[in-house]
Amino acid sequence: MTSVHIITEDKTGGGLEAIIKAEVAHQRMLKDLEPLEFSKVRGTVNGNAELLKQCEKYELFRFRYPKRFDHVLYVIDARNAWKLKQLGVAAPQQPYENSLPPFCDAIREKLELLAKAERTDEQWQPIRSGFHAHVLVWERESLILPVADQLGLGPAVADVYADRGAAESVTHRFEQTGKKRAYSKATDGKQFLDRIAYTEGLRTTVVGSNPSLQAIVDELVAL
Repeated sequence: MTSVHIITEDKTGGGLEAIIKAEVAHQRMLKDLEPLEFSKVRGTVNGNAELLKQCEKYELFRFRYPKRFDHVLYVIDARNAWKLKQLGVAAPQQPYENSLPPFCDAIREKLELLAKAERTDEQWQPIRSGFHAHVLVWERESLILPVADQLGLGPAVADVYADRGAAESVTHRFEQTGKKRAYSKATDGKQFLDRIAYTEGLRTTVVGSNPSLQAIVDELVAL
């Protein structure tokens, strides 16, 4: 069985990982493919800067740790990635359909360079196939907005790429529900994302609305 370890920056307690695993399992079942063996250890880290450090440990995940993985998937948020000096990218500007592809490509290339470290091309090629870098546009709340209407958060948002401040949008919508406390990524965000993960109709809408998430699912289904 092919083993996979997912590493994400996630303050929602693994909400993104839950959606990815559920949709990949569903798609592989429909295609009559063997299930993937996902790591039982949650690979969430606190912030994009920490995720970059995890890229440097790629070889350890593949070959050195007691539990070794055939594939390691890194998912970095597009939002605020331009603030990381290590990446050296500028914030994408509208129209995003033009600026996001080269922005995401540059980030993926940088993550791969971190994983490659001091290896020569000849040393890197034999182990490169297990490295997978993805950029989620824009953040966890970008996965909530397409089904906001079904989560009690007001009208759904069709074009999630257009809202670079999804967290603020969800926070505002949450306040409008009459709750007497502020929106919390760790509690409310996790509840929303878990509901999406384990409700096929919600999950299908969310994956279909976000090409960056669809790309993650497609790559894992193809393994």
